[in-house]
Amino acid sequence: MEFLTKKLKILMSSSIQDEFKVFKDELRKLNIEVQKVVKVGNGSMDFHEVFYKSPRYEEVKSIYVQRHNLDSMIEKFKQAYH
Repeated sequence: MEFLTKKLKILMSSSIQDEFKVFKDELRKLNIEVQKVVKVGNGSMDFHEVFYKSPRYEEVKSIYVQRHNLDSMIEKFKQAYH
């Protein structure tokens, strides 16, 4: 059972990494550099703080996102940067 739990955590971890890779790739197309992603909190309501550098600002900005909102956040960036 412990093995399955570890394997599930690894699968979930790679899934999260994959989702954020797509997020980073989409923002890169808008000339936005994601510098780091930090998990904030724990449990079922995980948030991630995304630090990014935009051509619009000199300083690094950050936003809080949830995994299930990544697609809508990409759309918001596309609307703002097109």
